[in-house]
Amino acid sequence: MDVEAAEPVATCTVGYARGVKIRRLLAYSAIYILWGGSFLGIREVVAVVPPFFAAGFRFFFAGLILLLYAKFAARKSGESYSITREQWLSCLLIGLIMFTFEYACLFWAELHISSGIASVISATIPVWIFAGEVFLLRTQRITAKSLTGIALGFLGVVVLTWQSTRGSAGSVTAMLVALLGTFFWSGGTLLSRRLSLPASRVVSAGTQMAIGGALLFAVSAIAGEFPRLPAPQLVFSARIILSMSYLIVAASILAFTAYVWLLSHEPMGRVASYAYVNPVVALALGAWLASERLSLLQVLGSALVLAGVFATLTGKAAAPVKTA
Repeated sequence: MDVEAAEPVATCTVGYARGVKIRRLLAYSAIYILWGGSFLGIREVVAVVPPFFAAGFRFFFAGLILLLYAKFAARKSGESYSITREQWLSCLLIGLIMFTFEYACLFWAELHISSGIASVISATIPVWIFAGEVFLLRTQRITAKSLTGIALGFLGVVVLTWQSTRGSAGSVTAMLVALLGTFFWSGGTLLSRRLSLPASRVVSAGTQMAIGGALLFAVSAIAGEFPRLPAPQLVFSARIILSMSYLIVAASILAFTAYVWLLSHEPMGRVASYAYVNPVVALALGAWLASERLSLLQVLGSALVLAGVFATLTGKAAAPVKTA
């Protein structure tokens, strides 16, 4: 073999491997940090803009941007990303459950609870998904470690809720509403595995986001938020523009794109680690930028939830395949 001819090939291989490593690092940074920071972004926005309208604005425009990107990419590659009637109806159902219901709960809840606590409650989603995989889909089986994880996650939520009972009644209700939102997201995730969705993840997510955002605008109108929209000088303040831009571009588009790329290049269990990193980031940012402080019981409850999520994700075991 010609050594001189082999050297460029080896150099290209090393360069490609280095490029993939850098891209992997950036992708994990995106889902860890950008998604972790979204809870504080929500808190900042709902302090000025009514929650359902704010959530609708975020996802309607994030969805449109993703769909425009998919259309541009399809035109450039010559592929067609058409959606069948069945796929459109599936996106409608998932958009309603995972974006309209879940984020209506989360945005409203952050009117009354800190961004850090909201992130901890949202971190329980993998626990509820796993429970659904065990008891509904029968695709996972209970192990001692995963059962411990479910118990710890549930106990952590109980501790956080009990701590809230020592404060205002509104914070208790908000925590329960945020928890309800995690059930919607988990249920939608499980349901999506049984539905016919577009082959392109970008088209699928963009359609779901846009539909969910449009329905959130409808919820906002029904809730009477339009007459209560703040004055333009408040909506177009630098703080609100920055926070909403972050939620649309960083948290909804960049982090999602990174997540999709990681799913095709990394083990699912490793990618799912964002679930117990996001709360750490959110709690740190809340303390640093918004002066959010946790009581000792809240720290204990948060630690129990994170330990439960970690045990659940690392203790999964696939159910045995049934033979005829």
